[in-house]
Amino acid sequence: MFTKSPYQVMRIFNKQLLDDCLFLHNKRSVYANWLIRFYKEHNEAKRKYLDWDNDYLNVEDVIDYEFCEKFTIQFDYNDWCRFSNNIYKAKRQLENYNKIIDNLQIKMFISFLDYFQDQASEHNMDLFDLNWCEDCEDSMSSEDSVSVYGGEQTVCQDCRDGNYYYHDGSDQYVHNEDEEYSEYDEGDEDRDCEFEGVLRYDTDVMDYLSKKKQDNEPKITRKTLVGGLECEWEARSSCPSDFPEQIDNLFGGEYCKFKSDGSLRNGFEMVSAPCTLAYHRKQIDKLFDWSGWTDEDKNTYVKAWNTDTCGIHVHLNRASFTGSQIGKILQIVNEEMNRDFIEAVAGRKDTGYSKFSKKSIAQGRERDQNKYEAVNTAHSQSIELRIFRGNATKNGILRVLEFSFALGEYVQQCSFKALHYRDFLKWFNLPRNKADYPYINDWFIRKGYLKDSKSNRLVTNEINEAIDNVVNG
Repeated sequence: MFTKSPYQVMRIFNKQLLDDCLFLHNKRSVYANWLIRFYKEHNEAKRKYLDWDNDYLNVEDVIDYEFCEKFTIQFDYNDWCRFSNNIYKAKRQLENYNKIIDNLQIKMFISFLDYFQDQASEHNMDLFDLNWCEDCEDSMSSEDSVSVYGGEQTVCQDCRDGNYYYHDGSDQYVHNEDEEYSEYDEGDEDRDCEFEGVLRYDTDVMDYLSKKKQDNEPKITRKTLVGGLECEWEARSSCPSDFPEQIDNLFGGEYCKFKSDGSLRNGFEMVSAPCTLAYHRKQIDKLFDWSGWTDEDKNTYVKAWNTDTCGIHVHLNRASFTGSQIGKILQIVNEEMNRDFIEAVAGRKDTGYSKFSKKSIAQGRERDQNKYEAVNTAHSQSIELRIFRGNATKNGILRVLEFSFALGEYVQQCSFKALHYRDFLKWFNLPRNKADYPYINDWFIRKGYLKDSKSNRLVTNEINEAIDNVVNG
């Protein structure tokens, strides 16, 4: 009756059935080839590990860390989520078929898919730098995780927004139902600033600001390198009480906000929106061209360099870097071989608010909850460079911004062997890079780090001399 043996007929039937189940919804998917490989791997595992006593695949013998890694290491997190979703669809299709036909082959493959997804979800915490939300217990990328209780717990953004509130008294997010922190409320000190237009220290400026770019620049995506600027300034005695408010109005409330800061004696902190470097340049030009920046004698209303309280911090958006690229930033800034160079660029040595400490590349995949590091990685959305001395000059601020953006661009391109500051300078000395970062380029030349017969046209000799004599002492 049959041209083939019953065994051959059943084998063909099982193969066709599985093929139909697996690829019914995935034939046009870019992940179909991965499902094919997966199916072949299953068959190979079955031949190796089949338990002939009960004729059932012992998947625990097959699926371990290496097995999961082989499939997942070639995906980024978003692609893995799509592939995993295709596995889920295939599994559901198999389950539907098995309700009609009780087939051992299908049961075995369902078991294989089930166990793989369980193991992969565990091991991929390492492979994709994932965290567990301690509220909903779902996995999430490190970029989507946020801290509560001062960094003691990590939750997803949705859980924090829904289940937590910012507690002013303890300066942290606490759970909505946590009554323990009510005791802080009575003694909460007033940290409001006496200057008009200055928000409380614990204000999130992103409630007021958004990412900015020049009109002629490409659309800002998740991977676009943007930076946020924080300038701490002490007010001189002549400073008008509404000085911050005037600056806010100058920018139409779209570039920066002012916050109080407990480290300042009588001043405030300017906090910008996350912007492209070109947009920062335009706004800084606008600020220093503004007649209200100085008094009638051309003296500035604020000071920064010659104080022991002021610094500049630059936030680079975390999503524009991989974990290893963040690790490169950590090493370049913190390595002893680069210390003199970094301190020269920063304008100061190690401080209690920006401590240098030895770091590894692997630490770029982690979030260090100690924010008082030279490179602060505690934030979920940004990498903060805290090394810079305060400055209230156009050249000084733009020099800090340009160095930060140049460093960000460099680590996206350089190898793991090119983390010495001389490697950075060799890359920077390329004509295109020198043109992109004129202020820090001019400083490199003046300080002898680079040789060039020409000083950048944007930075005149007169201004250079003023910086050396007045600002940098």
